[in-house]
Amino acid sequence: MLRDRNDPDQVWRCCAYWPRSLINKWNAREFAARHGADLPALFWRGTAREEAPFESLPDAFVIRPVSGTMCRGVEAVVGDRELLHGHPASLPELRSGLPRTRFLRRAAPFLIEEFITTEDGRFELPVGYKCHTFGDEVVLVETVRTRSADDAEHRYYTPDWAPIEDPINTYLPPDEQLSEPPRCLERMVEQAATLGAELGTYMRVDFFASERGCIFNEFSSLPLGGNYNTPYCEELFGSRWAEKFPDAT
Repeated sequence: MLRDRNDPDQVWRCCAYWPRSLINKWNAREFAARHGADLPALFWRGTAREEAPFESLPDAFVIRPVSGTMCRGVEAVVGDRELLHGHPASLPELRSGLPRTRFLRRAAPFLIEEFITTEDGRFELPVGYKCHTFGDEVVLVETVRTRSADDAEHRYYTPDWAPIEDPINTYLPPDEQLSEPPRCLERMVEQAATLGAELGTYMRVDFFASERGCIFNEFSSLPLGGNYNTPYCEELFGSRWAEKFPDAT
């Protein structure tokens, strides 16, 4: 069920596992906005791509399904090119690339949002900052440097930006280049902790760092199914889970 930021708490907290509803990217937007996060501007949402107002959109925008992972169905358009997959972005291509669900292969609801630039205003794929959050505590911040849908590297830092030597997970190759912290790091960690406190469970809270500061992106409740975690990660996250949620199952 789709949520609205103005829905009362009992609607959001409808059942024991209500945080799972936030994996839907529309619900994620609304929940983040409800708790003070800055969002990408929303240009349109719907299912019928032929109804989307491509002619009146700015030169740069992002199309993404409300469900799905790993950039499936996501298109990052700048001018006449799509940056994630490297294909042309003419009007016919945009109208034919309908996002579909992963399993049912049918038309899926999608959002058209603002393209978030880098902190210095460049229109290129921005670094993703993923805050691994246990309730009100951000344990690690993961940076993901994306060159395309099939080419990305990552590295982990503490919330005060000390690099972690362990890879934490092995799904992506390590980013050998140490990054400077984003200018909005303090706000990012603060916002992730605020959202985590409201959720009361583990959640990865994702942001971009832009010219106008920290911009919320999405939630992930079980990144990669936990299938690529290192022993160090299992020990660190397991101890945090036991400490923060001793009565959880």
